[in-house]
Amino acid sequence: MTSSKITFGNRVPNSGPLASPESIIRVAKETEALGFDSIWVHDHLTWTAEIHRTHISSGSDEALQNHADPDFFEAMTTMAFLAGIVTKARIGMACLVVPCRNPIYAAKQVASLDVLTGGRLDLGVGIGSPATIHSREYEILGVDRRLRGKMCDDYIGAMKAIWQTNPSSYEGPFVSFKDAEIFPKPLQKPHPPLWVGGWTEAAMARTARLGDGWLPAWLKPKDIAACFRKVKEMALQNGRDPEKIELGIEVYVSIDDDSRRAKENALGTFQASRGTYEREMSLEFLQQVSLIGSPQEIRDQIAAYREAGVSHFELKFIYPTIDRLSEMMRFFSAEILRKV
Repeated sequence: MTSSKITFGNRVPNSGPLASPESIIRVAKETEALGFDSIWVHDHLTWTAEIHRTHISSGSDEALQNHADPDFFEAMTTMAFLAGIVTKARIGMACLVVPCRNPIYAAKQVASLDVLTGGRLDLGVGIGSPATIHSREYEILGVDRRLRGKMCDDYIGAMKAIWQTNPSSYEGPFVSFKDAEIFPKPLQKPHPPLWVGGWTEAAMARTARLGDGWLPAWLKPKDIAACFRKVKEMALQNGRDPEKIELGIEVYVSIDDDSRRAKENALGTFQASRGTYEREMSLEFLQQVSLIGSPQEIRDQIAAYREAGVSHFELKFIYPTIDRLSEMMRFFSAEILRKV
């Protein structure tokens, strides 16, 4: 069934070649003023110069400078910063690298953020992309990478216990505690929506067991529809109501009234990043799983995803300057947000 409402979130540059406090503030304020539904950050604790050049999650290849530091502003801190800047848009993270955080501490941070934002928090959860393996995030933090999937599930269970009970007790293979009195509790009940990131079979199963939504990337409309049907089947097997699980997608965006120019603007970033994910992806494929082109082409792609069940788009605009991002956001607001 096609959702009656779709929402659009925009990622601020908390990493990438244009990351700065000034950029984050400007993009967040403009995102809210232009009518986007939410503002997103992403999460990693370590980040290398190599990944900075090839895993471009905000900005574009054209904006890269050879000797720039690979700045990556910490996600929880940045969301707290955003809570004091925007008052209407939701604030989300896609996605918290769960095994790299102490779940008791993370649960308190998330609950506090939910209260500070007035119940406007969305939390993506996952294990991080294998594309970032060279950052040695797990190794630097002393976390066993081989156990990251099991740890993620256990930590989510522990966080849910803290959010939903008092005193809170939990017994799992990696974390356990008894009669912990931890406040505040989240404003949203039973907790902020949990969006499970990733497009693997394991991520689908995690969504079916623990998630309120699924937020993959790199899936064509026909493929995401088939995968989402499978997620719902697994949810039913886990005794959950599959109709309560939402479907989102994370997508690159390049919009221009000239379709050819929109695709050319995305080309360098696609070429830089296409080998950094779980599989080698052709430029043709990347265009098929992104919102690239003229307004009509993008509206058609959104309609196809919507028919597949997608109700939320987390947008990663491709932009060489913040001024160019502002132009595309205004154009997207006028031609997409007001017309779909």
